[in-house]
Amino acid sequence: MPYTQNEKLDLVKRYKNDQEIQQYDLKRLGDKKYFDSINKVAEIVFQENTKIIKEYFKNKQFPGIKENGKEVALSFWVIVQHSDHDIVFQQQVLKSMRKKLKSKDVSRRNYAYLYDRVAKNKKQKQLYGTQVVWDTGFPVPYSLKEPEKLNRLRKGMDLEPIEEYLSSFLK
Repeated sequence: MPYTQNEKLDLVKRYKNDQEIQQYDLKRLGDKKYFDSINKVAEIVFQENTKIIKEYFKNKQFPGIKENGKEVALSFWVIVQHSDHDIVFQQQVLKSMRKKLKSKDVSRRNYAYLYDRVAKNKKQKQLYGTQVVWDTGFPVPYSLKEPEKLNRLRKGMDLEPIEEYLSSFLK
């Protein structure tokens, strides 16, 4: 269902705010007070954004690319990715996105990321290896369902090979 021009502008604005709030001063990342304060502010933004887009979703579902454009679909998706405090909502959006996969009305990549995010948030194994942990000091995929099929599954969702993805975190 098409979103109004005002809703589209609001989503893009919320997306930009989401991204700006996460711009860290890399020189201060070792400063726990700084890091904690940034995370507190980010969490407030994430929760407010979620509250608003839940209303949009209730009335119109996930904004498909064909009716609303890539920027609006991406903006909505990013906000959902950062709605970890509301896994039920993330699952609802994932289901809505799944229905639009065959008609290519959603990004396959974004679907894969949200699928894995929901799995991780539910303490389940992920399928596409998009969620990483840094327990060893290096990025490693969070627990995987089918590690032997990982690159094949990733390719099917327009994702780069896992080795390339993990090395991108180190640049």
